Amino acid sequence: MKKLYVPFVTLLLLTACGAPAEEAGKGAAPVPSATTETASTVATPAPTAEPTLELHWIDSQNSKGLYQREPLYGEGGYGYGNGGIAAHYFDFTNATEQIIGKPLDLENANLQLYADEEFLYWSWSGMVNDTPILLRSNLDGSNRESLYDFPEGTAFSSGSVGGMAGDGTALYFVYCHISDTPTVPDDYELVRLNTETGTLESLVKWEPFGGSLLGVWNGRLLITRKTLAEECPVEPVYDHYHVDNTEELEPWITTSLCALNPLTGTEEVLYSCPGWILDRTLADGALWWEDDDHRILCRPLGTTEDTVVTQLPQAMQIMGIYSEDIWLYGQEDGKEWPYLYNRQDGTLTRSNQRRWIGGEDRAIWVMCEAGPGRYLVWDDASTGMQQLAGADGTQYLIDGYARYAIADRDSLLDTGKPMTPVTRPGVY
Repeated sequence: MKKLYVPFVTLLLLTACGAPAEEAGKGAAPVPSATTETASTVATPAPTAEPTLELHWIDSQNSKGLYQREPLYGEGGYGYGNGGIAAHYFDFTNATEQIIGKPLDLENANLQLYADEEFLYWSWSGMVNDTPILLRSNLDGSNRESLYDFPEGTAFSSGSVGGMAGDGTALYFVYCHISDTPTVPDDYELVRLNTETGTLESLVKWEPFGGSLLGVWNGRLLITRKTLAEECPVEPVYDHYHVDNTEELEPWITTSLCALNPLTGTEEVLYSCPGWILDRTLADGALWWEDDDHRILCRPLGTTEDTVVTQLPQAMQIMGIYSEDIWLYGQEDGKEWPYLYNRQDGTLTRSNQRRWIGGEDRAIWVMCEAGPGRYLVWDDASTGMQQLAGADGTQYLIDGYARYAIADRDSLLDTGKPMTPVTRPGVY
């Protein structure tokens, strides 16, 4: 029985976040001075640090740009995607967008693109009788090659759609064995693919609820696990390849964020919460959330203490946590407004940048960070099909609805300061 495997997106950044140094030192026990009695002739050996790998996170953007899939129209403009699925690249430095590499002829548009500072990865999963692909190319789309021959009935799980991890030799991602029986759930596991030897090995098997790979931290893979309490009076019911009675089970489910060392196999639970999903946002090396008192709080990974980042004037929704700012939405005067919290000086400012998109007056939308204090934003919308050129000058027909710009903090907060439009070189 064929089953379409449709992943969904999620975007994450992982560096450090912590309390001020003077706060960290408060309440610490005094350190005893060394004496003849305490300086034993048999020294206690210092604990040996656990060996780790140099892990890095690979998602839809690197420091230079953002990569998105782009279904192309065929000749005559009919059939969205019948011209293939291409890689659509946004260059942060030059504020340009273009098609890179040759389009792929795929059965559906489930192409996912991930980039680090050296390579661009192309992954695709189809139906139960299809074979997924994982390709690697140069960042400009050239020299594309297959990294592994996957069997039929497997897929890149939705738990890996946010990205993959790498260590310079191997890639780590969530892998799925698709069930062909509706009452038998899909089988999910975390795998390591050695790109030099072409070997695939399982590191974690998630049974029966699946899991996610969310990022890297201190040489460890950040994964989620879902556990059902032993005293739960309800048994899982499986239908259409997944758990069907999630609402009945939810009071007895715990979701945990764990740090897995792929070199040693050791695993540490960093945080747990009731329910099917994490109730906090993982970003910038910490867990973030807004409490009932409308405070933004931050808990650096590996700690148990919460730091109050700021007191909000009202309930707001955290939309993005970036290296210099936090992007939020709040309701005011019956409209949704964007706010920018400056993490350096602690100021919260409403942005008056709005756009008429889809027949509605909307708050401007930040796509991603384009560098410290710089952002790729959805700046305008048009109707109908448009041309987008490839690096070799080939003209491709795309939907072309959205137009973009690069904005800094000043232009986001001051409508009188211009943004830099993202142009399409080679289009005529």
